[in-house]
Amino acid sequence: MPVETARLNKQGLEHDRRFMLLKVREDGSLQNVQVLYFPECTRLFQAIDGDDIVVTHQPPETDDHGAKASGQPSSDTELRVPLKPNTVGLETIDIQLYGAAARAYRMGAEPYDRWFSACLGYDVLLVYIGDGRRQILAHSPRQEAKAERANTAPFTATSSSSWFSSVTSYITGRPQQTGSEGSGDDSEEDDDWLAFNEAAPYLVASQASLRDVSSRLPPGETADMMRFRPNIVVDGDAVTCWDEDYWGELLVSPSSCDGGGGGGDETSKQEDDDIGDRNRKCRLALTANCARCISVNIDYGTGRMAEGESGMVLKKLMRDRRVDAGNKWSPIFGRYAHLLPMPKGDAVTTATGHRDAQTGAVISVGDEVKVTKRNAERTVWRWPKT
Repeated sequence: MPVETARLNKQGLEHDRRFMLLKVREDGSLQNVQVLYFPECTRLFQAIDGDDIVVTHQPPETDDHGAKASGQPSSDTELRVPLKPNTVGLETIDIQLYGAAARAYRMGAEPYDRWFSACLGYDVLLVYIGDGRRQILAHSPRQEAKAERANTAPFTATSSSSWFSSVTSYITGRPQQTGSEGSGDDSEEDDDWLAFNEAAPYLVASQASLRDVSSRLPPGETADMMRFRPNIVVDGDAVTCWDEDYWGELLVSPSSCDGGGGGGDETSKQEDDDIGDRNRKCRLALTANCARCISVNIDYGTGRMAEGESGMVLKKLMRDRRVDAGNKWSPIFGRYAHLLPMPKGDAVTTATGHRDAQTGAVISVGDEVKVTKRNAERTVWRWPKT
């Protein structure tokens, strides 16, 4: 869901990765519905309307890929899900994603489970992270700093010139703090956790690297950034192909060319006024590479693996993009990132006037991005085996 402006916090963009579907297996056990295993879920679409997420299901552009079932909602029906559900009285379920466990709230059979089950053609549950917390098992900024002090990770930094970035993001969200796990402890240590993100709150990629992927396809075909699912995309004349492999830290600030707006139109200006002071900056620590799987071969128009060479993107990348010694069998595209506090005297101003990098950072399409730390060597993946 591309947006012109988005609010950031330490758990991701506002409202993002707060819900997840779980498939009910025949034996009653639950399986996370991830695009890798369930490409048909790419035909579910979301939009924000007030305090609700509006979900629709659109049949594939070519055929119904066998997902039709008796009583399935037609493509013109919609499901409304509250952005911040009241979790009082909701059943809790223990989930594990990418090796990190958490407690989630089941939204309920009616209308949620029934609607999604009818669309997908098998039984699923909709769950909400609420105040549940998943531990970051590796590569948080604090963990990387400890590794650097112990001289166990390459972290030689140099400065870089700035360039302009294009930012397209899935709107994501501020955590709801309720119950014992949200007891009001706002210490920095307490903020290091994940919602339903896999390994980090942010994934940064570049258009330059995507163009390289497109160059591997037949003439007339281009790679779609959607397949790689970043929530921050950068571009500019100074961005070279795969340069992001060495980015250690980014500083994002309003563009000096247009006052920081996302295109300069009245709608964008109103969004800016609603969100807060445009004289804002944010820092992102890029701590790990994103290893890719066969999900990059999915055709989002059909909800299936793509045909022809478009369905061989992973294989094409494996030729020269297996560049992380900690993930030696998987090609790399993009970098996992975390929001950092701003230095004292240069904090972020939020819509409420509170200056806090954890809850109020804002970025917009057209913002300027400066590489403020460049690693001398590529980082090495250290996430525990799952």
